Amino acid sequence: MKLTLALIIPTLLSLELSSPATPLGIRGVHPIAATTSQEAEAPALSSQTLIEPGARIGPLKLGDSRDRALELFPKKSEDQEWDNKCGGSGGTTLDWVDSQNPTGHGDLYIRLNKKGKIFQIESATTRFRTAEGITTFDHADKVAENYKDLRAYTLLSSPVPALGDRPLVYWIDKKNGIAFVFAYYPKERKRYVYKIIVFEPNKTFCPEEETINSPKWQAIPSYALEPPPELAPNY
Repeated sequence: MKLTLALIIPTLLSLELSSPATPLGIRGVHPIAATTSQEAEAPALSSQTLIEPGARIGPLKLGDSRDRALELFPKKSEDQEWDNKCGGSGGTTLDWVDSQNPTGHGDLYIRLNKKGKIFQIESATTRFRTAEGITTFDHADKVAENYKDLRAYTLLSSPVPALGDRPLVYWIDKKNGIAFVFAYYPKERKRYVYKIIVFEPNKTFCPEEETINSPKWQAIPSYALEPPPELAPNY
């Protein structure tokens, strides 16, 4: 069934600033329906599907090479690659489309620095999940129940209709190297997990290829799901 963008927020698109060619994410999937499907068919965790903070997503590890990434996730016709602004001159991002996922086609974003080493991995697909079972489309309360001492931020870039026309919100554990990114679903008036990011603990973190020194990157109260009015007066 085809739904309008206003009703299927998780057509999960990267923000416009992320790449010259904006890649598609989970296409045409209703977040509530996807969550129900996940509960009914939640796969057993394994090294191929586990998100481990500060270390890996599935078999792909931080510090792995570009060749290793392409060995594990061979490039297909729908996959994309572009210059990665946050990774330094010569850095790139690989967008591997999870086209065989029965829950909905998602994306795995692999960020490489100028030396060709992976410094950040982002799962916007239900294929991968944390040890607690958290994955794309889950609600914030599941994250809050399982992760303590998260700090919250927002990225004040141009909102994307497919992500709810609101700034993305990040809950981050810098010490352990994991971040949960929340988009907005207008019909339910709720945020859901858009993607889960792993990065080296206490090292560089790049929200949508911005740096955390960008004026677009703003701290908000811990576990908040909306920017305060003074930061985003139109929401």
